[in-house]
Amino acid sequence: MIIKTRNKPPEIFQLESLLQRMPTVHPQYPHWTEKLRRITAGYHGELRVDSFWHEIDLSLPHYFIHDLFIQKEKSSHQIDSVLVTSRFVLALEIKSISGLLNFDPTLRQFSRTNKDGSIDGMNNPDDQLCRHEKWLKQFLLKQRIQLPVIGAIVFTYPSSVIQSRAGSRIIIQSSGLPHLMEQLLIRHPRDVLSKKKTEALAQNLLMLHSIKPFVSLGLTDSFSSGVLCPNCPYCLLQYRGGKWRCNICQHFDPIAHLDALRQYRSLVKTTINNREFRDFTGITSPSIASKLLASMKMPYHGSFKDRQYVIPEAF
Repeated sequence: MIIKTRNKPPEIFQLESLLQRMPTVHPQYPHWTEKLRRITAGYHGELRVDSFWHEIDLSLPHYFIHDLFIQKEKSSHQIDSVLVTSRFVLALEIKSISGLLNFDPTLRQFSRTNKDGSIDGMNNPDDQLCRHEKWLKQFLLKQRIQLPVIGAIVFTYPSSVIQSRAGSRIIIQSSGLPHLMEQLLIRHPRDVLSKKKTEALAQNLLMLHSIKPFVSLGLTDSFSSGVLCPNCPYCLLQYRGGKWRCNICQHFDPIAHLDALRQYRSLVKTTINNREFRDFTGITSPSIASKLLASMKMPYHGSFKDRQYVIPEAF
């Protein structure tokens, strides 16, 4: 049973919004384009791994938690997938990386050799998984539950070739997930927890999940403001007669400012006042801006003159 589904990373919308508003000649445009490609590829890879679970018949009590984010006082844990069962807890670190991959267990390095012979150093997924395993073991200890914690690194690309392994760490291609589960069920043949206790454990773990904090890109001088036309690249809509209109293609939309607000939330900050709304959308009238802000029924704080509206993730 899935008790937390996998959601599309908000960074994808953030970077898509940035690139919509950033000139292609901007010196950082290639950098953010490549970052968007990597995050999107990672998300699609995680979805491919999720699809393999449908091929696996798990007859024991089990609960899936995808994209578990644990915020601690000075650090955090972001675990791609956790499978809580009556026999063990499985944590997956999912990677969408192509090329020849090398783990150095002595130096704790992880690198990729590309087709042209160049080498990229990357964060070691084995170290990331060790952190998650340690935290999960401490969590189980606090719950007074003795279950083995198993970590596995899952590569999603068939073109990922492991040249040197990370010690005894379980490393598989995503297509090997059914085989891995067969082996784990053979290795752990007996239930340690009842179905009720397994569910309670999974729910207690899920209760610790929190929303990943908003992080601004800090690039307010690198992208344009305005309400964008969905048909004409870099063309701005004008607000006239209660509707947003494009002077080029004649497209009109009475609520186009909602998309602009979502982008503002993603690119700048999660709150907005009347002047900031006018500056970003191009509306010149404070009264019209006030009416539009009030019509969206967003939560707010502060008095009328210094009112700050809290922009929701979705309208």
